[in-house]
Amino acid sequence: MPGEFTFIPNADLEAVMGPTRGDRPARVVNVGGGANLGAYVLHYPAMKNPLPASSFYHSEINELYYVIRGEGTALLGGELENPTWRDSNTTSFREVSGPGVAGTITGYKMQKWGPGDIIIVPAGVPHTIGFEVTKPNDILRVVVDPKRALKLVPDHNAEMARLRSETAEAGQGQTAAAPGKPGPKNMPGDFTFIPKAATEALMGPTRGDRPARVVNVGNGANLGAFILHYETMTNKLPVSSFYHSEVSELYYVIKGAGTALLGGELENATWDDPNSTAIKEVRGPSVNGTMKNYKTQKWSAGDIIIVSAGVPHSIGFEVTAKTDILRVAFDPKRALQLK
Repeated sequence: MPGEFTFIPNADLEAVMGPTRGDRPARVVNVGGGANLGAYVLHYPAMKNPLPASSFYHSEINELYYVIRGEGTALLGGELENPTWRDSNTTSFREVSGPGVAGTITGYKMQKWGPGDIIIVPAGVPHTIGFEVTKPNDILRVVVDPKRALKLVPDHNAEMARLRSETAEAGQGQTAAAPGKPGPKNMPGDFTFIPKAATEALMGPTRGDRPARVVNVGNGANLGAFILHYETMTNKLPVSSFYHSEVSELYYVIKGAGTALLGGELENATWDDPNSTAIKEVRGPSVNGTMKNYKTQKWSAGDIIIVSAGVPHSIGFEVTAKTDILRVAFDPKRALQLK
């Protein structure tokens, strides 16, 4: 099916990690279901905001945060006092947040976070991820942008241009945001916290792709956090593989090393059994066959691979070190069972 894969080396993530506070895109690309999928790095120095706290929510964008390093406390949920729509003419609106509402957060829950923890925030849910930061952090922010409101960052050159632009704007000063129109206090939805222990419980000892959570998010979609575990192994050529017809994915390598086969097409392509557990709980509708005309891509800890719906892939074709991968699944038609 139409679509591409995107490889993001760890060096590209490190390039947007500080030293100043920021939320910076490594990539924003088109995926299946008429959406964009973005990989950002959210960096905070040690700090603590005062109460009452200013906050916001995204009216369209859904997010998953994976804490790479650092410790802190988030304010999540509740509602906004004096809510106003954010200025659509700002760089932040076009490149980071998309449409949203800002105000003073009330009725929230406080949630401590640390390395390996995950927070899923649907559109419409107020949140201040870095309310307090006790150890400087870097957080992988995975963004599902269903209406393609955000500017694309398709490759390394676009990432570096975005970073240079941010530096220039910081030197010149930002244009003041225009006054906003009143907005809703919040929208339907709830956040999900997944502690590191919950994902570690899925890491082996046998090969598998296991759901930590699959939850409803905005715009009629599901968002899933899975752990893909591989022991060392090498497959033989030709390789049997598959593509998802609806689900798009982002893979973040927590640890390990190996080689993926990506793209191309499938020979003798047939639909997978829709009644199988793997289809209902892990893959969603998919097609299997023998891969050909693929590209070979080595991966290791800190790398990211984004695979749009319709793109054949064999992530663990060869595995040279014991591996755990965070797999973020965007399921626009809610084909996967909730967990």
